[in-house]
Amino acid sequence: MDILNFLHSGFLLALEIPLLLALPFALWYRVSDAAHLHHPYGSWRPALSTYSGLALGACMVAASWRPGTFTFEAIFDAGGPWDLSLTEFAQLLMQRLGDAPHDLVGVLLNDDPHLNFGVVVMVVATLFAVDVGVTLASGVRGPMLLSFLLDVLMALLAAGLLIHVVYSALWLLNRLNFWSIAVALLLLQEYRYHVFGLFRRRPKPVRVAGNIQHGINTSVKSS
Repeated sequence: MDILNFLHSGFLLALEIPLLLALPFALWYRVSDAAHLHHPYGSWRPALSTYSGLALGACMVAASWRPGTFTFEAIFDAGGPWDLSLTEFAQLLMQRLGDAPHDLVGVLLNDDPHLNFGVVVMVVATLFAVDVGVTLASGVRGPMLLSFLLDVLMALLAAGLLIHVVYSALWLLNRLNFWSIAVALLLLQEYRYHVFGLFRRRPKPVRVAGNIQHGINTSVKSS
């Protein structure tokens, strides 16, 4: 019976982990591809929007810190705050994603005497204020408006994805225990060698000099 329970738990984990991790990243990849394929968007804007969103996400994670939830005992002990089923964890994750902006605003207003959070938020707000100004100056036309919407969408997705990754990692540490080390090593090897294609890599553009890009071969054969 113990073996059957172990196999049943392993089968459920094999279903839970892809559903938990793959779907948000799949959405992120689709939006990122759309941003890079949008020619007026510019090659620098996806990275800037992503880093801005990650900075906001890190502030939200820190602002929603709950005492006693990130200790070794809390993460790994049975019956702790991270010993949750998939349904319970999904409910917790949705609650934390919904509460994160309110927690950050509360910290900014009441508990940020050294402006640790305020500086990050002001920098991100300044970048988006410039973005809004550029969009308005262009007459809110189609390509520029789409670029602005992609900025906002990528930043929001990056912030939410960081929160998702942090809480999912803590939950998986509780579920997998010491097996999480093996999973981390497998993911590292997959990232290095790209065997199954879990980590998508956008190919670098090939720069072609001379007239070869026009289909003309200018090489001279030696006699």
